[in-house]
Amino acid sequence: MTDAAARSSSTPTPTPTPTPPTTPVVRVESLRKTYDRGRVVAVDGVSFEVPAGGSLGIVGESGSGKTTTARLIVGLEEPDAGRVLFDGAETGTGGSRAARRHRARTVQLVFQDPYQSLDPRQTVGDALDEVLRLHRGDLDGGGRAARRAELLGQVGLGTREAAALPRELSGGQRQRVAIARALAADPRVLVLDEAVAALDVSIQAQILNLLSEIRRDTGVALIFVSHDLEVVRWVAEDVVVMFRGAVIESGSTAEVLDHPEHPYTRLLLSSVPRLGWDPAEVSRARRDFLAAR
Repeated sequence: MTDAAARSSSTPTPTPTPTPPTTPVVRVESLRKTYDRGRVVAVDGVSFEVPAGGSLGIVGESGSGKTTTARLIVGLEEPDAGRVLFDGAETGTGGSRAARRHRARTVQLVFQDPYQSLDPRQTVGDALDEVLRLHRGDLDGGGRAARRAELLGQVGLGTREAAALPRELSGGQRQRVAIARALAADPRVLVLDEAVAALDVSIQAQILNLLSEIRRDTGVALIFVSHDLEVVRWVAEDVVVMFRGAVIESGSTAEVLDHPEHPYTRLLLSSVPRLGWDPAEVSRARRDFLAAR
């Protein structure tokens, strides 16, 4: 053996440096929220993560705590316990105006009814300009105009819609405006609370396709709150199932919805109308499930 070969054979193979874990864009830790002086528990010990650019569905029937969870994430409610972290840092709802603006630039909420969340006296263009003035101080008038046009194009709207008032638009168009207004703050996360529930099925499909395209093009993470399991299957990679304020099952959307482990998840799936569906049988199964809790 040559000296070079001996040195080569005796040299230890360097240990590869482990790749550090990626910090999730949203981490929810043990959230708890009560009302009526603690007598009503709306959210109890809820925890989950959303990776940067990821998509999570939160599902459950009315009263399961999913909307309260969404409000806690965006800061419309303060938790009694637990915390919400964005990129590993906690952002409270109180504090200075700068802190509140920072949170608004991190996470934005799209409501179920855009007609209620849009100012009826404000044109679409003015609504977008208001957000840009607040969160994009680096843009002058021309820059804001260009960004408005870009946002409208991103959601499939144009100059006609920019000059319109909310009442002059269809429900689907108003929801597109609400999404564009949320995106105007350049958030890292969009929380959508039943954002397509009030729309016709064909319009729902358009909005869901739009959200998938926006996520692909911008890298924004989506948290989609819905009672509709098929909508969540379409838009979310991961899902948490909530019952009486707690997460009772979670995982990849395909795994949870195709191979549910918890009886409540199975009950939700059996409640979806389909060929041969028997609503009386579903009602009996629900009564049996609740009686056993």
